[in-house]
Amino acid sequence: YSTGQPCVFIKMNRVINFYAGANQSMNVTCAGKRPQHYRDKGKPIPKDGRDEDAENLGHFVMFPANGNIDLMYFPYYGKKFHVNYTQPLVAVKFLNVTSNVEVNVECRINAANIATDDERDKFAGRVAFKLRINKT
Repeated sequence: YSTGQPCVFIKMNRVINFYAGANQSMNVTCAGKRPQHYRDKGKPIPKDGRDEDAENLGHFVMFPANGNIDLMYFPYYGKKFHVNYTQPLVAVKFLNVTSNVEVNVECRINAANIATDDERDKFAGRVAFKLRINKT
């Protein structure tokens, strides 16, 4: 944090009997994204919903590489069966966020059986947060 390169952890909740992506690979992706109330002000937004927040976010790296989530974490059968279960997580280190600007970030878990584009459940398989690096 002292170098202006924060690292955040994206952790998946425990879901009993969840089979990850029908045995297909899973990964986390992150991008800069403006919240809906900014989009409603008449400013044209590209089809993918991204705008200047993507530029302000800059580059980042993920650990493990490419944000991959190992399928060994699934399925989860509950606390009695998995006594020492550790939830899967991905670390995201932001390398060059634009200073003194609030950046909206959205990270998603991509899997065949997680619907991250359902507007009725805005947080299914995704998390949104704001990031600001203050420098004088």
